[in-house]
Amino acid sequence: MLKIFNKRDEVDSKYIFMIAYMLALFSSGVPPEIVILHLSRENSFEPYVKFIKKIKNLVSGYRYKFSSAISFTTKTINIRYLKEFLIRFSQAVTFGDDMVEFLTREIDFSLSEYNASSTRLIESMNNFLTVYATLNSSLTFLVADMTILSLIYGGGTALIVQLAILSFVLLGNLTVVMYMLYRPESYMRYGKKDKTILFLSIMIPVLLSFIFTSYITLLIIGIILAIIGFRYKTFENKIYNIERHYILFIRYFSRNYAIVGNLKESLIAVLRGDLGDVKPLIKRAINRLYLGINKEKVFKLIGDESKSVLVSMLTKVIYETITMGGNILVVGEILSKIGDSILNIRARKEQNGRAFETSIYALQTASAGISAALISIVGILSSIFSIGAVSTVFNFTPVNVDLISKILLIIILILSFANGIAITLAYGRSIYAGLYFIGILLILSSITYHIVLILTGDIFRELSSPSGVLHVP
Repeated sequence: MLKIFNKRDEVDSKYIFMIAYMLALFSSGVPPEIVILHLSRENSFEPYVKFIKKIKNLVSGYRYKFSSAISFTTKTINIRYLKEFLIRFSQAVTFGDDMVEFLTREIDFSLSEYNASSTRLIESMNNFLTVYATLNSSLTFLVADMTILSLIYGGGTALIVQLAILSFVLLGNLTVVMYMLYRPESYMRYGKKDKTILFLSIMIPVLLSFIFTSYITLLIIGIILAIIGFRYKTFENKIYNIERHYILFIRYFSRNYAIVGNLKESLIAVLRGDLGDVKPLIKRAINRLYLGINKEKVFKLIGDESKSVLVSMLTKVIYETITMGGNILVVGEILSKIGDSILNIRARKEQNGRAFETSIYALQTASAGISAALISIVGILSSIFSIGAVSTVFNFTPVNVDLISKILLIIILILSFANGIAITLAYGRSIYAGLYFIGILLILSSITYHIVLILTGDIFRELSSPSGVLHVP
């Protein structure tokens, strides 16, 4: 069971950037021991760097041979692709291969594997989300059927409550499984404040909905979550724009620096082009260089101010290449290729998310409408069955209409959270931006619920009037 959720058999972008970092160091002509020493200091490459630290300790501390240290370390590695890479890396070092060519081939191979695994994941997610959305919507139909059967065959309100609890558990388990299977890589940096907002945005609406259960409560919660989520969604869109332009910056900067050999002049030359949202970052970097701030701090601030993990990784590798005197032209092209692959996968997820989002909105509003219609049906049936002339012929168990209404509204709330998370995963976005989709679902559901409740109430009121077909004298 644990193997299903284990993603360590699939290559991720952090692993590819680690190899690019090694390529940057080897392109400067340093020996493998120095490469391992530098790499062991980079905690941003976790969980891989802990194995690199072990190799470094064995080589520098216990005087192991390089190949022996790698052979000993690979026995404890449970990440398949890292283990295989280190074995090939050890052989390349032992036989004196050209390490730049070797690592370039490794990056190409890893990118192919990364693209293939991402494509498989998207196709698998499409199939899962289709079944997931259908199952979520069917829960409302199930509760509706059981409510009518409970009314007719004497199941009582207790049966409906038990079924609702079962639906919550099933929905929760499915959502957790889905999130663990298809959780996207994180390319954004969020602080403790954002995590607190996320926690409160989930817990407070749930508590309020259980205490003050009404469509008005859901509508207000939906508006608040949509506003909060829209802020994060806008923030992520801005980061995506920065990442797209930064990859172009890396490509042209590396070409300029390879010719000019001066950091300030290369940055100024690239700044003449169209850098989009990256332009302010580069301007600040140039100003800091004029103020005499050291290059390491300047490059680190570019990554920190961008709020993007992808930009930080690209900056880290390009800075190491400049500092160590590596082949920046080769490294720049490799980094551009890595960045393009990541953005292409993200673009496919965006396209996938748009198609899935529309169908979820339709299913969610249909579920809300059915819930409202069910309340009206149960209400009119309870009124008819409570009439003495009918109750003497048919024995029906009365149900608490207000309780059923609360249960259905809570189901709509839980469905909105579950479906909002599903849309978020389809887009490959963070759960912070997912608050926007949850809010939109709550707004649509609450409005649909209220409108259908009014319309069906008017219809049944007309039918049960003295001139209606459901009137019982």
